[in-house]
Amino acid sequence: MKKEFFVKKKKTIIVGAVVLAGVLGIGFMKMQGNAANTAGPMVNTYALEKKNIERTLSLKAPLEGTESAEIVSNLHYEVVNLFVKEGDRVKKGQILAQLDSESLLKDIQKMEQDLELLMIQDKESSRNENQSAEQARLDLEEKLKDRQVAYEKDLETLNSAKRKYESNKELVKIGAVSEEDFKNSKSEFEEAQRVVNSYTVKDGKVVATQAELKSIENAKNTASASRSKSIAIAKMELERKKQDLADCQIKSPIDGTITRVNIKLGRFANETDDDKPMFVVENIDKLQMKVLVSEYDIDKVKVGQKATVSADILAGKTVEGVVVRISPTGEEKASGSGERVIPAVVEIQGEKQGLIAGINAKAKIMIAQSKNTFVVPIDCLLQEGEDSVKVLRVNDQNKVESVPVTTGVENDLEVEIFNDTLKAGDRIILSPTADLVEGSEVTEMGQSME
Repeated sequence: MKKEFFVKKKKTIIVGAVVLAGVLGIGFMKMQGNAANTAGPMVNTYALEKKNIERTLSLKAPLEGTESAEIVSNLHYEVVNLFVKEGDRVKKGQILAQLDSESLLKDIQKMEQDLELLMIQDKESSRNENQSAEQARLDLEEKLKDRQVAYEKDLETLNSAKRKYESNKELVKIGAVSEEDFKNSKSEFEEAQRVVNSYTVKDGKVVATQAELKSIENAKNTASASRSKSIAIAKMELERKKQDLADCQIKSPIDGTITRVNIKLGRFANETDDDKPMFVVENIDKLQMKVLVSEYDIDKVKVGQKATVSADILAGKTVEGVVVRISPTGEEKASGSGERVIPAVVEIQGEKQGLIAGINAKAKIMIAQSKNTFVVPIDCLLQEGEDSVKVLRVNDQNKVESVPVTTGVENDLEVEIFNDTLKAGDRIILSPTADLVEGSEVTEMGQSME
């Protein structure tokens, strides 16, 4: 895979190359008179030296507090007191504003009275229902006594009808009774059996049917359930009103500083300017930046990486930052380019040095660095094949030597190079052309130390 510096040249490099070409052109014109005496093409060289190189990722975002809360209210009550203004420091739970609660207090008082009356009525009704249920059970017991007497009588009738039927069944066979008498005895037996079967009996005793028992219980439970539901609804409504009363005291959910007040005295709490939150509270003792990292760079960003943060308000100074959080998911870039970005958070470390929330800042995240290493301008590199690069070195005989190198840390302008034969002071050709080959004799126009 080709290195990035061969795929995309930075504008600064292009501008530098143009300036360099101009300088070379002027030098060439000055030396035209001596061109006939010059051996080989003229080149500009870079004196190789060891130094530090860094690669950073620059990201812009507004500064904000590390913790913030937007305080809103859905209550349609008038603001009667404001206790804070923008810039005030507040504690968690501190009252910021008071809403008019006079009508709420009256509503709560009436609802408490209504609930108390409902509960008194429920007790009275329950007592009456218990008495009614007890009377219904007593009445049922009397009915069961009468049924028992009737059952025993009907049982005797059944036994008598059964004996007569069984007797006639044998007699009709020998012609002792008529067929009609036999049929009548059979009908009487079946009717007597139906009557006996209509009773609910257990161990010879007539008992109440399930329908009768359920009827007594349901009469009590239905009325009780209806009253219980009414009481539950009344309690729920009362609790809601009490919560509204508590919410009439607008409190801060965090420690911090009031950064925005969007409500005025006399306004309803749920009708703020431009539907903004009533208050914004931020912990601005510590600041952070929520930056968006391109999907092409996110693999180079890690939690814990240091960043240098700058802003116009610092007048050239910088403060330290650190990457404290990287989102596990990406999102679409606002421009709609199709590129995805990943949110990350850079937190300011130590003193803020005059930084304030709400202003734009730039974070340079250190994504790679190397110290005391050979570094050359990117324009010194020549591509050789798909995966190899080289530099051209001028030896003491002013001849070109091809030196294959491997690269390390790179930034917009420079790149780290490795080869065991490299040494400090080597003259590396800047912007080499394809016609410079191993052994070519060249003439140095000048030597760059930067």
